[in-house]
Amino acid sequence: MRILIIDDEIEICERLQRELQKEGHEVEYRTSPLNVVGDLKRARRDSEPYDLLLLNVQMPGMDGLTLFRHMRQEHLGVEVIMMTGYREEQTVIEAIRLSAQDYLNKPVSLEELDAALSHAHKKAVEAKDKNGTHRILVVDDEKDLCDRIKRELDKEGYRTAAVYSGEECLDYFENNRVDVVIADIRIPRMNGLEMLGRCREISDDFISIIITGHGNHETAKESLKLGAYDYLRKPLSLDQLITSVKKGIEHLDTLRARVRE
Repeated sequence: MRILIIDDEIEICERLQRELQKEGHEVEYRTSPLNVVGDLKRARRDSEPYDLLLLNVQMPGMDGLTLFRHMRQEHLGVEVIMMTGYREEQTVIEAIRLSAQDYLNKPVSLEELDAALSHAHKKAVEAKDKNGTHRILVVDDEKDLCDRIKRELDKEGYRTAAVYSGEECLDYFENNRVDVVIADIRIPRMNGLEMLGRCREISDDFISIIITGHGNHETAKESLKLGAYDYLRKPLSLDQLITSVKKGIEHLDTLRARVRE
């Protein structure tokens, strides 16, 4: 795993780094949380994302929970294990609400840390396996953007196809199972909303995410009528799109489970 430690006590950072490197992990550390969000974004943009953060709660300049909230607001899907020498219930509650992977008391026990990392690794593998069962179709006549979205979703483990027109979308949709359609509204020779309506006539068992640089109140309303799960404006945040896809698939799986009951 690629791990980033954030703790203002350099001795703790160095100790954890040594121990985790012995286990074969790639480990870096920062003694300040102030530029971590930017570091995470750059790592993702360079296709070298971190798998896990070990994040101290009490630090000067910015506490760990504030950094964690900023990460969630930026839709940075990195797993987090909190570390603290303070035993406060409200801090644990906040960590739970932010979906922390685990919460370790200082001094950190290496046995507890190893167990937490094993659980995080297992969860990541299960998520990747689950992602691989879902198929996504990206439809946008901006070929560079379409291909970039496909590459990012492929990195997340999804099975992704990219097409550049409404006709190609309908042809693919008729011949393949699709769980998520990510579609621009303005595409050549066929309005994206018309295209989604025709997809719904073929099968209603999918979710759609609209991306557009030309939306307005009426197109947003029409998207809602067509059952769009989300509506994102260009220029597009790929982190936000990936988060929307993950939540949309969870919603779709819930709907499918209800049908099976």
